[in-house]
Amino acid sequence: MYLFQFFHNMDIESVLKGSPWTFNNHLLILCKLERGEDPLKVPLIFIPFWVQIHDVPIGLFYENLAIQLGNFIRAFLEYDGSNLGKENRNYMMVRVKIDVRKPFKEWGHERKKGKSH
Repeated sequence: MYLFQFFHNMDIESVLKGSPWTFNNHLLILCKLERGEDPLKVPLIFIPFWVQIHDVPIGLFYENLAIQLGNFIRAFLEYDGSNLGKENRNYMMVRVKIDVRKPFKEWGHERKKGKSH
């Protein structure tokens, strides 16, 4: 376990928003400690990930659907609708909280009979 100290709240928010982070190809799980919180008692088991959801009709790019799909994947955190209407951006971006103790299934990358990716 490592303890990082930031002198500006803006810096820690930038680091947390930019996660997931890795070091030597190992996932770094970050958590913001509250004043007086014991770092040894913080469960470091959750990490936020941005997930692309493809094959959603453009007319259904709504936050309500993003919340439902995000909760289906794991636990919804936020929706990024900034790519809506942009050329070659026909997917939704959803940030979800992943429990690193559970395997993450690649639903969209499974091979179909007679097809290869």
